[in-house]
This record gives sequence, C-alpha cells and structure tokens, in this order.
Amino acid sequence: MFLYMVGQHHTNSSVGFWFWRSSETVSRYFNIVLRAIGELARDLIYIRSTDTHTKITSSPNRFYPYFEGCIWALDGTHVKACVPAHMVDKFRGRKSYPSQNVLAVVDFDLRFTYVLAGWEGSTHDSLVLKDALTRPAGLKIPEGKFFLADAGYAARPGILPPYRGMRYHLNEFVGSRDPTTPQELFNHRHSSFRTTVERAFAALKSRFKILTQRPFIPLKSQIKVVVACCALHNWILENGPDKYVVDEAMWYDNLPRSSGRVRDREADIREWATKRDLLAQQMWEDKESAQNTNLQIMGKHKLDVKSEEDCNSDGKYITWTDEATKFMLDWYIDLHRDKPATFKFKKQHHLQCADALNGKFSLGATQNQVDRHYRSYKEKWSWKTTINYLTRPIRFFHELEELFSDQSQADGSLAIDQTTVNVDDGNDDNKDVLEHGGYPIPVDSDEADSDIIGRLSPKVELDGNPLNKKRKRVTSSPSKNPTKGKANNKDKVSNDDIGS
Repeated sequence: MFLYMVGQHHTNSSVGFWFWRSSETVSRYFNIVLRAIGELARDLIYIRSTDTHTKITSSPNRFYPYFEGCIWALDGTHVKACVPAHMVDKFRGRKSYPSQNVLAVVDFDLRFTYVLAGWEGSTHDSLVLKDALTRPAGLKIPEGKFFLADAGYAARPGILPPYRGMRYHLNEFVGSRDPTTPQELFNHRHSSFRTTVERAFAALKSRFKILTQRPFIPLKSQIKVVVACCALHNWILENGPDKYVVDEAMWYDNLPRSSGRVRDREADIREWATKRDLLAQQMWEDKESAQNTNLQIMGKHKLDVKSEEDCNSDGKYITWTDEATKFMLDWYIDLHRDKPATFKFKKQHHLQCADALNGKFSLGATQNQVDRHYRSYKEKWSWKTTINYLTRPIRFFHELEELFSDQSQADGSLAIDQTTVNVDDGNDDNKDVLEHGGYPIPVDSDEADSDIIGRLSPKVELDGNPLNKKRKRVTSSPSKNPTKGKANNKDKVSNDDIGS
C-alpha cells in the first residue's frame, strides 16, 4: 500500500479499493511504514567512501588530476507541496506552484549521501546549504575534499561552482562550438561531471510519482516522504541495476534545460575562487599542449559593439531579453549591496546601467527605458501577494527578493534530514499543520481485521444477513401505491357486477 501511494501517486480511497481495506487502515499503515523507513534512512543515506572515484581516475587529462579531490556533487530541487492557505506565500517561489526546496548530495554512483527536505520554496539555495552545514549532524565536508555545485552557490571551502556569465550547459558546446577560454573549458568539464546529481534527481522523480504531482497527504508527511524515497532509491541501487537510471550517454543527448540560476548572496571566497582559476588555467594549458601549436582556436570572433551614434538615443522601442533583464537586476543588486538601507536609485544610476547594457548587449537603451523597465519589476514584486500574481510563475524571483525585500518569510521550521526525520522537536509553532490521524500501532493478533472485506467468503454478513441465505421477498411496499394493471381492473369490474 505504501509503494502504491508513493510510486503511483494513488489516494487512500483508491488504494483501499484495490486492497479491500478502509481508508483508515490504509492511512494507519502508511504512517507505520513511513516511520519505519525513516528509521532506516540513516542506515541507507550515508557516506560510503571518500576515495577518488574511478570515474575521475579513468579519465586522465579530462577529469584527472583536476577533480582528484572531488567526491560528491550537490544541488537543490523543488518538490510540489500541498500547504495550508496561510502558508502558500512561503512555499511559492520561482515555480508556478507551492513547493519545498530539497538539498541533496549525490556520489558518482547516483546514491544519495545527504538529504535536507522541508525548506519553503521561496528560500534561496544558499540559505538551505547554510542550514545543512550548521546542523549538529548535518552536512560535513571532509578535510581536503570538495563538492561540485552549480552557479547558484558561491565558491567557499569545500564548494566548487562554475564560472558565471560563461557558457556552461553541454548543449552550448555541441559541434564546432569548442571552449575558447580557460573559463569555458573549466565550465564544460564541470558540467560534464556534475550531471550526476541531475541524473539522480531524474531517476528519483521517475520512480516515485508522488514527488512530481500534488500530494494528498499532510505537510509533515510530505517532507518525510522525500527522505523515505531517497532511502528507497539507495536500497534499490544497492541491489542491482535499475531501469529508471538513464545511461550517461543517453542523458547527454536529452539534457533537461534549467533556467538561469540566481547566484549566492555571499561573495565568492577569494581562496577558492583562486583555486578554480588555477584549475581552469591548468586545464587550458594541458589542452593547448596536447594539440598542434598551429591549431587555430575556433570561436574567437569579437562582437561588434555599436557606437554611441548607433544607439537608440531617441528612445525608440527595444526588445528586452531574459539575459538583458537578468543583467539589469544583477547590476542593481551589486550597486545596492554596500549601500545603506536608505539608499535610492537616481537618474545617474539608471544612466550607468544603460551604458552597461549597451556595452554588453548593444540594446541602445536610454536612461528612461531602463528606469521604466526597473519600475515595472518593482511593481510586479509589490503585487506578489495577490492571487492573480501568485497563480503564475514568478520570473527572476530570487533577484527580485534580494533587490526589493529585506528578508524572506521562509524560516525552515519544518526542515529535516535523514538523521532527524522521526525526531519530534516539540515546537508548537506548527501545531496547525496536522499529521495523519495519529492511529495507534496495532498489536499482532490472530483475529481477523475488522476492516477486511472477504471477496469470496459466503459467511461474511452484510446488513445482518448472511450471503448464503436468501432474503424474504417483499410483495409490496407500504410507501408506494399498488400497481393498477389490466387484470386488477377486470377483477374490480366483475366484483361490482356481482354486488349489483
């Protein structure tokens, strides 16, 4: 029954129909199994080895020796959530639906080594990572080792993200579009190596449909189900091959595209940013030395930047792309970061932003156009609590949150990992978030379950009548008038004649 609900996303009533049990029985045993798997989660989700993986050592001059100290990859994913109405604003972020932000660490055998679920969907990935690193039994990075992360995280001790503002996804290097700089070469190999965590998420959600659909269980159980599914995923992989794990070569041909990830609010730590630069430069030098010295690097065609005379100085219509909009919001965030709380943008700031946009995208944007575009997103953020806006995807959610709000409403009070999945913290702040019915755990008994409905047994009584006995035939119903047929009419006429 548990696997039917998490694997096929069935409701209590549908599972009860197939197993001939009541919804109360299905809910009760679902809780029992969920708690049991939660106890096993710490034995199934754990660090198996800190040695360099064979995937690295078997690829010299590509992954080895550059990623010799890399042991895992981490990333965040959003899982659909069904939450009370007063909590929807916390769980609705850049997705068009309420979700919980799940942080997971995966080894290169696609097995989860750490899972933190329960953070609100509006939470930034860096805040979830910070919570995982500060927990008493949370995520620990071994000395001298590091993880691969995407551009949504900052470079810090033990976390190595790619370069921002450079080509990163594998489909951007297809054909003759080879890396042209050390940074692009590093991003290309980083992306090829980090797809392990995306493949693990794809296999997890393909196997357990409850993670891709709107769940029918209470919120606390939704969070526990995520950890339980990761534990079952590890158990399945340890007992043989799995059809839901996509082959790496096939995965490269059908890579899912993710939208531009917002960066970590914290600046890159200089030490690890320098380490990334050294790795990129070493990769580039080794690549050049392996090739012919006369080989011309492809793709070094400089873009012609429009001069000031060619720019749209009279304010004609321009088309704002997603890249230009994101660049504008990031530019304002960088300018506002070191300013006091009372700082406000003025005309000279919009003019400087217009110059930066024209230099990078050749938009020909004027100061007034940048100002209007900035104010339009500021107005959209002020509408975020209205129903019309919350029922649509919130584009550039994290940039808008960082630029126009003081802090997020998310507090992570429901977050749990594999070590705390069954720990009751006694917090009354979420007393209105109810769990399943709280049914007592049944004691094994030889007596038949009262919720069992026998399919073929003739001895089961329904409505007080055994199925092997015939019911008495009722000749007429006292609440209905007797039927007047032709035979009754003839009898009535003949009786009148006799009386006369």
